[in-house]
Amino acid sequence: MNASRDQDEVATKMALILFRLERIDEKQAEVVEELHNYLKSCVRWAVQKLRDYLTSDDVKNRFSTWTLDEVPKAEISWEVTKSNIAKALNNRLREIIDNWEEDTQVFLNARRSLLQHFQQRYNFVEGQLRNLQVAVTDDDVDISESIPADERFTVAQKVVIGVTSPLWVPLTLVALVIGSPVVGILSIKGKIEDRSKIKKYERNKCAFMAETAADYLDDVTDERVLKGFVKKQLKEAKVCLKQIEAHIPELIEADKRIFRQLVNEGRSKEEIKELYQPVMDNASDIRGHLAVFALKEIRAIDISSEKLDWKEDTYSRLGCGAFATVYEGKMRRQGKEQTVALKVCGEVLDSENASLIMAEVELLR
Repeated sequence: MNASRDQDEVATKMALILFRLERIDEKQAEVVEELHNYLKSCVRWAVQKLRDYLTSDDVKNRFSTWTLDEVPKAEISWEVTKSNIAKALNNRLREIIDNWEEDTQVFLNARRSLLQHFQQRYNFVEGQLRNLQVAVTDDDVDISESIPADERFTVAQKVVIGVTSPLWVPLTLVALVIGSPVVGILSIKGKIEDRSKIKKYERNKCAFMAETAADYLDDVTDERVLKGFVKKQLKEAKVCLKQIEAHIPELIEADKRIFRQLVNEGRSKEEIKELYQPVMDNASDIRGHLAVFALKEIRAIDISSEKLDWKEDTYSRLGCGAFATVYEGKMRRQGKEQTVALKVCGEVLDSENASLIMAEVELLR
């Protein structure tokens, strides 16, 4: 398309596009820094919530109250007994934190917030790049208006999630596994050893466990210990952030290369068509097969997981075209019923019509 245009106009447009691309490149460093700060704020928030809970009188009483049925029995070896005491303390703390997370979902909410925030920022930057890519071939796009020089990267900006460049998200970012803070088994055993010199564990196990548990809880609620524990719970979010940090510059650099190549393009339209047409045809075929896969294997699962009610009759029919018929239906989502339009294709799904369907879906979004 550019080869058939006035070269002066192409050069002017590409200069504007490259200028805006440089602006995005400058801003992406601010975006990444803001994401790191957001991760730190989530960690601080979760640490404070957990610390407030573990230092509450209710938890102190629960953690320090032991019955004879709950305390570890005295073994022949004092080393084994100390190890069992440490395990008992650790298991009780794990249970307390598990119950707290089940009730409050602090870690789950932190993960969701981080994922949503990361996705919004990533989508926005990717959306800005797509605007520039569209501007290359769209004569109606005014670059200076669509991408102002003083543009700020704000969460309020809505950008459709791209299906061609999805953000990889670790599965464990959704599946939460709670552990317990680690203060160091050697430290715990050392305190037990010191106290064992004063009184025998066998003399009063419950009192021994109560005193040991109180010291253990003091160590656990140290801010540095809790911070390390919370970071471990959110470590997949950090992995996700690192991927964004690496991927955004790659996207920008890829666009820079192709835009500069377009600026320096000197071949005729016929030469370009002969070189790139086979590539375009092959890419179109690949997109078609991917669209078939998406519709058959992915979107079909999404639809079947919902309760969709519709009838293929005249009463429910909303419209009819050469390739498809649209029917009215009802879909239940999260306990609510919603009226939907269901488009039923009259042809066998293939790479060509699947691409058209996917393009229509993206427009409807």
